[in-house]
Amino acid sequence: MSSILKNVWKTLKESLISVLPIFAIVVALFCLQFSQIFPNHEIISINELIIFMISMVFLSIGMSLFTLGSETALTKVGLYIGSSVTKRKSIFIIVLVSFLLGLMITIAEPDLTVLGDLVGSDGLINPWIFKITIGVGVGLFLVAGLLRIVFQKSLKLWLIFFYLLIFGVACLFGSNGNTVFEISFDSSGVTTGPVTVPFLLTFGAGVASVRGGKNSSGDSFGVTGLCSIGPIIMVMLLFLPLSKSGALDNFKNSIDSNPIFLDVFSRISLEVLIAICPLILFFFIYQFFFIKLNMKELLKISLGFTYTYLGLSIFLIAANMGLIPIGHALGLKIMDGGIQYSYLLVIIAIVVGLSIVLVEPSVHVLVSQVEEVSGRAISKKSILIGLCIGVSLAILLAVIRIVYGNNFSIMYYYVPLFLLGLALTFFVPDIYAAIAFDSGGVASGTMASCFVLPFIIGIGESSASTDGVSGFGVIGLIAVMPIITIQILGIYAGSKNRILLNRARRNILSEDDAQIVHL
Repeated sequence: MSSILKNVWKTLKESLISVLPIFAIVVALFCLQFSQIFPNHEIISINELIIFMISMVFLSIGMSLFTLGSETALTKVGLYIGSSVTKRKSIFIIVLVSFLLGLMITIAEPDLTVLGDLVGSDGLINPWIFKITIGVGVGLFLVAGLLRIVFQKSLKLWLIFFYLLIFGVACLFGSNGNTVFEISFDSSGVTTGPVTVPFLLTFGAGVASVRGGKNSSGDSFGVTGLCSIGPIIMVMLLFLPLSKSGALDNFKNSIDSNPIFLDVFSRISLEVLIAICPLILFFFIYQFFFIKLNMKELLKISLGFTYTYLGLSIFLIAANMGLIPIGHALGLKIMDGGIQYSYLLVIIAIVVGLSIVLVEPSVHVLVSQVEEVSGRAISKKSILIGLCIGVSLAILLAVIRIVYGNNFSIMYYYVPLFLLGLALTFFVPDIYAAIAFDSGGVASGTMASCFVLPFIIGIGESSASTDGVSGFGVIGLIAVMPIITIQILGIYAGSKNRILLNRARRNILSEDDAQIVHL
């Protein structure tokens, strides 16, 4: 019991530290509204600030419980099932189990719940249909990712083929698909959050370890990147009939600025229970027939699932009560003050971009595995720097598009950025390409969906903005920019290490300088 309490306290401290940047931004803006910067213009009321502060405490508690549950349940489930299903050497079982797990783990993702509620607020699409569609997409591409590992196929070629397929499907919409493109690429980002990433990474590692081979450890990366493709295609196909009928012409999304606690509590508690139960049942049935764990390990995993449920519920309730409304209010009210305050949006975009990378649990799961698999040749610090730069640029692009170029289609961003990301794969080591596409997914996690997306939606809804932009699309940008920055880092790292190696061979460097340099 004491070890559990220590772990809870440790994760709670980490969670409290992780929300400090967002907390500092909100408090700073609250104080600034009493200065000459915002004369007679209220951005945050005292009641909103109090609710936000209370919500941040419970958000941290929920995040810490979930992190504990992820470590004791989700990662172990992914590793156990990934290893077991590969040992059976049956393609049919690999396909079936992978698809079902991809579907169920995605539906349990809290980021997807947030996006589904925002998309479904118009009443045009049922949130559960939306989430199941995305889950099917992840399931299909989880199958593709694992088959790629089993048959040792090139990740680069698979990525190029499927992204060209995405742009081909996008052509079916003509000039009427901007909202669909925004939601589709956002769907890609939210599927790789704190539930999905630990599972996908360990599941891929389990399959790669059983398959073996000289590149088995490196092959554990890339599964998350491939799973981000399925939701884009599936959501486009879901919205295609609506687009052709003109039903999306007046699409509106709404955020409840004054949520009622009891309504939010009852809705979220039931949603999380419905979302996580299929995964729990599947694991226990599968392990009963195939894995056969001892009772002590089953009790640990059961306790982990309990932590996961409580953590997800508390986290989502706190996010709906405080984080989402305050993010929306900031974007809405700053732009209501006029275009002269747009410079604040740029500052917030950069600061938030730098901070949300450091607070994402999924990011730390990925960078830890990168450092472990690479034997510390690729350091956590280098990946975090690349992610921070990429995410800041992504949010900045979204703000610029909303404020200064509303009629600018989001595809004018996505197409060149993804093509650049795909082109760079030919100039970097395979492991960097795989890490880059995984990084794009993990960067667009909890804070992106619960704070950045409502913030951008608020800017788009403000009276100072031009009509015609929903505010969606920012999560898709957060997913693509790190793909580019991480691969540029890989090019730099590769050339630097080659130069150092050549100089060392010529005995030009001293013994200390000739050591391997970790970026």
